[in-house]
Amino acid sequence: MKKTLGITAALALALSLTAVASADPITGTVTNATYNNTEEPIIKPDEVVLNPTPMHELTKVTYFYNAPNGKKVGALAPQKVDTTGNRFEDARGGEWVEIYTWLGTAWIYVD
Repeated sequence: MKKTLGITAALALALSLTAVASADPITGTVTNATYNNTEEPIIKPDEVVLNPTPMHELTKVTYFYNAPNGKKVGALAPQKVDTTGNRFEDARGGEWVEIYTWLGTAWIYVD
């Protein structure tokens, strides 16, 4: 079993190296015009964020939801998360905070 896996891995590596070696070479030239310092800046002063959204620190594993009191989507380990600035208070005195996740925006419940 180990020999079969070893041979398979070696064959896969050899095939990937062959594919890279047979690829067409990149041709072209780089000119100084690409790095011209007189161009407009990418971020203009009027596009700078002056009031960033607050960060929220999770101290324990926290579930996130698709909406306040909605369906559970996943869980986050303790970390700092960036919020969208949207908040929703519920009747129990807790608060729902909208955050950014790898799945898009989601909501967490904060006691």
